[in-house]
Amino acid sequence: MKKTNYNLSRIMTKAWALFNATEKTFGECLRQAWADAKAFVDAVATNLVTEEVHTWYGWKELGYEVIHESKNVFQITVADPRTKSGVRVLSYFTRSQVQPIDNEYK
Repeated sequence: MKKTNYNLSRIMTKAWALFNATEKTFGECLRQAWADAKAFVDAVATNLVTEEVHTWYGWKELGYEVIHESKNVFQITVADPRTKSGVRVLSYFTRSQVQPIDNEYK
């Protein structure tokens, strides 16, 4: 079985954000952050994704835009206390579904 490397900094940052935004204990927030990270890794493995994947916003931060009408490769539901329902659905796109942002019209 292949060992998975998790971004521990991102997990701790997510746990602290949950802790500061909710009434949960830090242990509960840390468990939720780990569950979200594992959900992402499981979704990548289940969908046999071999390309780099990011959310729409993640690609935008890297200077790319998702091609119009591209279907997401997978979705995961993560905890987000800032939303009314307390969860957020994240859609992920691969490198082949994006193009560089055209700066001419900015």
